[in-house]
Amino acid sequence: MALMNRPAFKAIKSYSPCKPALIFVASRRQTRLTAMAFVSQLVTDDDPRQWLHMDMEELEQLITTLKDENLKLTLPFGVGMHHAGLQQHERSIVERLFVEKKIQVMVATATLAWGINMPAHLVIVKGTEYYDGKTHKYIDFPVTDVLQMIGRAGRPQFDDSAVAVIYVQDIKKNFYKRFLYEPFPVESR
Repeated sequence: MALMNRPAFKAIKSYSPCKPALIFVASRRQTRLTAMAFVSQLVTDDDPRQWLHMDMEELEQLITTLKDENLKLTLPFGVGMHHAGLQQHERSIVERLFVEKKIQVMVATATLAWGINMPAHLVIVKGTEYYDGKTHKYIDFPVTDVLQMIGRAGRPQFDDSAVAVIYVQDIKKNFYKRFLYEPFPVESR
């Protein structure tokens, strides 16, 4: 997963330099690690706050209401996080900042794809599997979940074009290419 951070960062800068980008990851931990990796790359960039589109005073007031220390570190760079481990109040703030385009990048767990209407110009799916602690193995996301994630890109009422990027193991590339680009047979009874 860590190997996908630099390509994801470059994809944001390339495909969505000024528009909202939504990055889906498999776990709360990956949400934090990905957001912090983006901040680490932004710090060395010419414009480290390029993804923040709001007044620092307004942001500082919001940050005082947060408990999550990682969120306090990432928001000043325009990078939000969204996962079940955050308090509802914190999730609401991050959602509002993203929808109002005050922060440009949101790193979230897959559950966000089903939860709320949060469109983006760019959607990145950083891996198509998650670790199941009960069985101690990696499980593929259902294809419907992956479709729901990439479906957050380019809602007609918000944007006239969009980009979806799926990072997947080589062994699964052909499956996703076929699934996305070729018609599937449908049966009706």
